[in-house]
Formats: sequence, C-alpha cells, structure tokens
Amino acid sequence: MGNKTLVNHDFITSTLTADDPWCKSHGARDGGEDLGAGMIYYGLAHSLKAKTCVCLGSGGGFVPRMMRQAQRDLNLEGSRTILVDGGTNVSEARKKIWGSPYWLPEDSTFRRNYPDVEIILKLTKDALHDVFVPDKIEIDYLHIDADHHYDGVKLDWELFSPLVSADGVITLHDTVNHREPCGVPRLLEEIRREGRYGVVNFPIRYGTAILKKHCDLPDENPAASR
Repeated sequence: MGNKTLVNHDFITSTLTADDPWCKSHGARDGGEDLGAGMIYYGLAHSLKAKTCVCLGSGGGFVPRMMRQAQRDLNLEGSRTILVDGGTNVSEARKKIWGSPYWLPEDSTFRRNYPDVEIILKLTKDALHDVFVPDKIEIDYLHIDADHHYDGVKLDWELFSPLVSADGVITLHDTVNHREPCGVPRLLEEIRREGRYGVVNFPIRYGTAILKKHCDLPDENPAASR
C-alpha cells in the first residue's frame, strides 16, 4: 500500500491517542493506531466545517483533540474548540464513580499538543451562565460526556442543546453503557420518543449517538432564562 492511506498512524499514536487511558471507552486505546469512535468526532467536525465545537466533559481529552484537529486540518479561520469540565469542582461521591480528568496538569500530553483548545474548569451549568449565555455562543458541534448520572446528563442536554445551530449536530457518549448509575441510555430513549431529534446510535464500546434536530421544528432556547 505504500503511502496510500487516509490516516497517519505515527501522528495518531504520538498525538491523538497518546497518554489517554480514557479513550478506550470510545473504542480506541492508549497510544493505539485505531481511533474507534474518534473517526466519528473528527468526521463530523470536518464535514460540517464546524467553527465552534464544544465538548462537555472529557477524561483524557480524546474528543476535543479530534474536534480541534479537524479544524486545524481545514485551516478553519476563526474556529474554536471549547472543553468544559468540572474538574476538581465535582462532588467526591461522583468522582469516585466516574474519576477525574487525566489532562488537568498543564504539561499533560493533551494540553501541550492542543494549547489552542479553550478550557473552562467549571461545572457545566456555571459555564453556561458565566460564559456561553453572556458571550452568545452558538455551537456547531456539541459533544455531551460530562456527568453520567441521569439527572446530570439530562441537565446538560437541557442547558446546552438549545445553543446548537439549526444545521449543527450533537453527539452523546455512553449510550449503551447500562451499568448503574449511568443514565445516558435512559435519556437517549426519552429523546428518541419525544421525536424532536433524529437519532443514530453506534454501539462502539460504550456507545456514541449522533443527534440532529428535525428542520421543521421551531427553535427554543430556554437555557438563557435559567
């Protein structure tokens, strides 16, 4: 095959999956050549030419790496990738279940390779009111992967999905993770039943669903008044 390949395996292992034990939940592996669901995240950001990508929660920085790399590869002027994570602000009880971000140190592989990813170390509801609403940020591609309890992921959905543009998309992680207390599959089924969004659910490792609002539905933005 020679050089006839769409992906650069050296770059993947040195930059995209490097020092990220959490990427296994997306079907990849730490330092591995296989991106798993990372191809979905990169492909969506690239094909949509998403100028504003937002990732809520990330254990190892895998999804924001893919988002930002797509923007870099497109030379997308004025683009930004924003990572919102509660970090040390998350309750101890929930940290024991879901862990803490692997990338918090400033010299982490993720932060060294992607210093242009904007990091907001706040709980998602605080980030919404302190940053997103005042700055009137409209999102082209939103990934939800923060609090996995039902009440937490439902709140993230209710707060941030209204900020997504009419042509934008949302991905939801852990959609086939049925281990208690993960409430993502329950939320996804509610969204599917409500019928406002088209849903495609990929059973890659813990599951990733792509959601797109049906175009004939009116826009709503209750988050701004919360």
